[in-house]
This record gives sequence, C-alpha cells and structure tokens, in this order.
Amino acid sequence: MQFTSETTEQGVTERGFDLHVEGERVPGILWLPEGATGPRPLLLLCHGGMQHKRVDTILAKARSFVRHLGYACISIDNPGHGERASEAELAQARALRGATSLPPIDPGRMKQLAARVARAVGEWKAVLDAAQALPEVGDGPVGWWGLSMGTAIGVPFVAGEPRVRAAVLGLAGVRNEEFGRLARQITVPAMVMCQWDDEVAPRDSVLALFDALGSSDKTLHANPGRHVQVPPYERQAWEEFFARHLGRASSPPAPGA
Repeated sequence: MQFTSETTEQGVTERGFDLHVEGERVPGILWLPEGATGPRPLLLLCHGGMQHKRVDTILAKARSFVRHLGYACISIDNPGHGERASEAELAQARALRGATSLPPIDPGRMKQLAARVARAVGEWKAVLDAAQALPEVGDGPVGWWGLSMGTAIGVPFVAGEPRVRAAVLGLAGVRNEEFGRLARQITVPAMVMCQWDDEVAPRDSVLALFDALGSSDKTLHANPGRHVQVPPYERQAWEEFFARHLGRASSPPAPGA
C-alpha cells in the first residue's frame, strides 16, 4: 500500500493510496482518527454503481465513524468506477444519472459485471490484508458496509472472508441460485436495507436476500422511497449496529474531534 496524499481536518486524517493487485492499480482512501495508534475496528465502505471511493455519502459515513467510534475506514474505486473508469463508462454514467429507470442488462453485460464482481472481491481481500498490516489499524474486528453494487460485491466477499464480523447490506437482492447460496453462507450479524419503491432492486428480491442470509442475528430496515432515497437518519442505526458488534476503538479520537 503506497500512500499518495494525506490531509487532516477536524480530527480525521484522510490518506490516499494506491495498491497493485494482479497488475491492476487500485486507488483508495484510508480514514483514521488524527494521531491514531494501535489496533482498532476497521470498516470497509463499498460504493454503489456509477459512484466512486469519495462520493459524498461514503465520505460522510467515513468521517462519522472515525469521529464517533474511533474506527479506521477504507474505500476503493471498484473496477470500472472512479479513477478506473474509461471515458465510455463515464459517459454512460452521466447519461444514466437521474434516469427514472435503468435499461435491461443483456447477457453479455451480465457476464462482464460478474467478472468485475469477482475481481473486486479479490481486490478487497488484498486491501484488507494491506490495511491490517498497518500498526495504526492492526488486526481489530472488521465490518462491511455496502448497498446496491456494494451488496453484489459484499455477499460473496463476506461469505468467504472470516475476518468480517458484521455487515450492512441491501438495495440489492437474490436473483439467482448462486447468490442465494452465498447469502446462506453468511452467518455474521447483518442489517439489510430495503427501499419499498426501489426501481432497481425490487423489494421482493431484497426480502429474499434477508430470508436467505444464514445469520441468526439479522434485522430488516424498510423505508418508503426509491433506490437512492435511503433516509439520512439511518446513519445513526448503522453506527449503533457496528458499535454493538465491533465495539469502539480502545483509544478515543483526538480532542475536539
């Protein structure tokens, strides 16, 4: 993990980094309490489709978890997103942004997306390895937060990663047998987010994900609204969820944070 930038604001240190995984440059951001030392919980924040590692919602969550719980937080640009997107992909994202519906995914596009998910899962494992090797992060408990595409990546990642102890998932659902099989392998505490009028992830598929999860400790948060209308107050519920299952950092954030 090679750090490329560092800034500190209101008790939160933000470090940009590059990590090379199987010949691919993976840019990311690590957020920490200012002056952090010693092991602490690590939260992996996975952005949604047509977004990037520092989208406003990810940035707000990272700063909040650092300031309130003393966590380390990390986010990367997933394949085909952010700094890793081609001009054609950026143009497509601009065209789809704000659309009332999304075009159907043809078999070729579905195959491409499946390959990207598989690559992303491997990259997240490499990022987790690299982050836990840092003394200011260490081998503390790990959580996963990822909605929509963050769940498409998160379900196979969490199913195969024993270091993850709790996960927030949702805005995506079970649409094939393999995804359901992976969901059943997840036994850590889970919170599933459902938007009742979701035009991207129909509520039935999200409810099927909740039902399929093998976790005995799982909760469903359903709210009215469309795919991108998750209420801001749910952030408090996410903080309480992770604090309950991952604990808080042993060393508090810097004074005044």
